[in-house]
Amino acid sequence: MKKLAWFERQFTFGLPAGMLPFYLERLSGTAIRIEAKVKDITEAILSERRNEKWSIKQNIGHLAEVDEVANHRIDQMLQGVPVMLPAVFEPKDYNQQPVQEVLEYFRENRLKNLAKYKSIREEDLAKSSLHPRLQLQMNPVDLAFFDAEHDDHHLVMIEEILTASTR
Repeated sequence: MKKLAWFERQFTFGLPAGMLPFYLERLSGTAIRIEAKVKDITEAILSERRNEKWSIKQNIGHLAEVDEVANHRIDQMLQGVPVMLPAVFEPKDYNQQPVQEVLEYFRENRLKNLAKYKSIREEDLAKSSLHPRLQLQMNPVDLAFFDAEHDDHHLVMIEEILTASTR
């Protein structure tokens, strides 16, 4: 089956505040899911780029960078900034770092984001800003959903790399 590319996906936002705990649960589990996938995998496999695609480490590092952007985007929504920061399209080169360092960078950024989400007052969950690529208004609940979907996209990419490396 040909999977749908990330940039081809369509989203509908305006999600209710009551969905936030479910998205935060997904976001909080991503580090554990990644760690389970990369456990006992060699640094060589984790750093390997196939067909000009990102390595596993680059996928993990990208998620950490996206969390930095998301943290700023939450602030922008709460401050009423009309248009959010643009996304991170090309990650730094994480292939020279041990995977544990890349994982720690991801965990630190994810914990900051989860804490920020949990600190938002319920009445502020309806505040929104325009997502620059999607050209859709997005509130903090929408962003949590979007980032959880984005995590799953990269977890699938990591799984594909691992599957290909065992052939």
